[in-house]
Amino acid sequence: MFDSMKKDKVKIITIIGMAVMIAAVAVKAATSSDIAAAAIHIAGLACFFIIEGIEKTPDSESGLSFKRFFSDLKKPWVIPLILIMLVMSPAEMLLSKAVFGNAYIDHVLGRVNVPGLDQLPLLLFNQIVSVLGEEIEFRAFFVGKGMKRFSFWPVAIAGAVLFAAAHYAAGPAGIVAWDLGGIFIDAILFAILYRRTGNCLISFIPHFLNNMIGFFLVPILFG
Repeated sequence: MFDSMKKDKVKIITIIGMAVMIAAVAVKAATSSDIAAAAIHIAGLACFFIIEGIEKTPDSESGLSFKRFFSDLKKPWVIPLILIMLVMSPAEMLLSKAVFGNAYIDHVLGRVNVPGLDQLPLLLFNQIVSVLGEEIEFRAFFVGKGMKRFSFWPVAIAGAVLFAAAHYAAGPAGIVAWDLGGIFIDAILFAILYRRTGNCLISFIPHFLNNMIGFFLVPILFG
C-alpha cells in the first residue's frame, strides 16, 4: 500500500513538473518574462529533488551522482560521443560565420547575459551553476524522470524542443531557426548521453565545454 502511494505521488509530481516547465517555456518564449524563466528552473530543480527524496534514491540510481562520475564516463560510447560534440561546436560556429556573418553572433550574444572573458572566474562560476542547473532540470528531471512514465524518444524529443524554446530570442527567421536547430540537436545528444549513463554530470561535460569553447571562439571568429 505504502509503495503504491509513493509511486502515485512520484507520478503526479513528475507530470505536474513537466507540465509547469512546458507552460513556463511557452510563456518565456512569447513574452521574455523573467518570472517564467525562473519558473522553469524552480519546477525542474524542485521536482527532481522532491522525487529523489520521496524515493530515497541511492547514489547508485541517482540522476545526479558524483560517486559514479568516473565509472559512468567509462561506459561504451560516452567519451566518443562527448568528443564528437566538442568537434561539432567550433564547426557549427565556423559554418554560422560563413552563412550569416556577424549577424549570427550578434543574435546569440543578444539572448545571453553572462560575464565576459575579462571576468573569467565569474564567467566560469556562472557557467558551472547555470549549466548544471539546466542538466538537472532538462536531463535528470524531464528526461530521466519522464522516461520512467513514458518511452525515451518521445520524452527526449519533447525535452529537446523545450530546451531549444527556452533559449528562443526574436530575430531574423533564418538565424533564429539555425540557432534553435543547433540547440535542439545538442539537447538530443545530451539526452542520449544521459540515457547511456543515468547521470546528468556526464551530459554536463559537453554542455559546459561547448559553451566555454563558444566564448573563446567569439573574439577570434567574430572580433
